[in-house]
Amino acid sequence: MSDQERKRVGHIAGYSDERNTAKELGVALRTLRKWRQQGRGPAYVKFARQVHYPDDARAAWLKRREITPVTA
Repeated sequence: MSDQERKRVGHIAGYSDERNTAKELGVALRTLRKWRQQGRGPAYVKFARQVHYPDDARAAWLKRREITPVTA
């Protein structure tokens, strides 16, 4: 069964699908999938064979990557 034939789960409040998450983070979908395989990237859940990223977990993941510039 192809991806197009599979019924897609609609929007789940508080979660973003992997395509929207990749777009928001500015990375390729392939990169996001590679991060999951490597145990990197934001936390996610699988539901109905689809990957979704909790909005709050994604925000926390980004927050941990903040870099504060040091001024002289």
